[in-house]
Amino acid sequence: MRPQRLILQFIAALLMLLSVSCTGIHQTKRAAEIPPQYVAVEHSNSLLARYAPIFSLEDPTKSYNKIGTPAVREDKNGRPDVYIDPNKATIYAMEQKFKDSGGNYTNLIYRVHFEKTPYKYLTAGRNPGLIFIVTLNQKNQPLLVTTVHTCGCYLAIIPTSFLPKESYPENWSLDGQDVYGEHLPSFIDMKESVDAQHKYVFSIRSGTHRIMHLDLSTENDFTSHADFVTAALKPMASLRKLRFGDSKISFFETEGSRKGYVRNSHKPFERLLMSWWVMDWRIGEDKDLGSREKTGTTFYTSLKFWAWKKSDLWNFANFLDYWGWKL
Repeated sequence: MRPQRLILQFIAALLMLLSVSCTGIHQTKRAAEIPPQYVAVEHSNSLLARYAPIFSLEDPTKSYNKIGTPAVREDKNGRPDVYIDPNKATIYAMEQKFKDSGGNYTNLIYRVHFEKTPYKYLTAGRNPGLIFIVTLNQKNQPLLVTTVHTCGCYLAIIPTSFLPKESYPENWSLDGQDVYGEHLPSFIDMKESVDAQHKYVFSIRSGTHRIMHLDLSTENDFTSHADFVTAALKPMASLRKLRFGDSKISFFETEGSRKGYVRNSHKPFERLLMSWWVMDWRIGEDKDLGSREKTGTTFYTSLKFWAWKKSDLWNFANFLDYWGWKL
């Protein structure tokens, strides 16, 4: 009887193992096929609501990968401690009008933030973020999609089929672009018949929050998505009015040498390895976006110190000219 009992126990263990393994394979496959998406649901006809991007997370199991909401709590000394709450998502948005040689244009600017970038990465630090800009022509057709981290790094500019080829930089390849190891498209085919419900879907890399892919999605795609997360769409100005007890404080420093920088944004590895040759002690720290006169910082997108002013994201016409784009 003993050999028979051992055989039965072995078969039972094998069946249990196969059951667990199959479950694991099914979950892994499902996660790969249906990544979670953050969608701003705003029932209005505003341009900001119409073009609000969708965000797809590579790994949603880590809190630091989740799009969060800036908030304030007391530190151990009773002072305000600004952090990102990963339990609720917010997309901040604003419009910017600008002129170029080709006429008048509108930028739809979106901003999101995360709890942290872990210390196993060069860009490690608290409260990092991403900025996304959709540039529209006078017909409200999207011409360009721009993505950049809120420190000004990892810039990518992607034209759409509404932008004439003569507006591209010289020798622009349509086979894709390499952005420090991430391969992004170098062209978005809008098929000239894109409707108001198409959305840009940005896939976000785990840990570093790098943009690793860009897709177009229809309304049916994102409203029927299995892992649908609603994100609030709020005015960019609300970042300067975070509630702290009976008062309100800005997400950004407002005084001293750190004016215009995100509170608690410190990048020790970038400071150690890059500040001395970039000539910026605060290299990698996340910033406000606006004119230097108001924010106190220049949102430069080139590491060349002599090109900081020309590559300033806020002065968008000059920014495009610096990077070779012609509207």
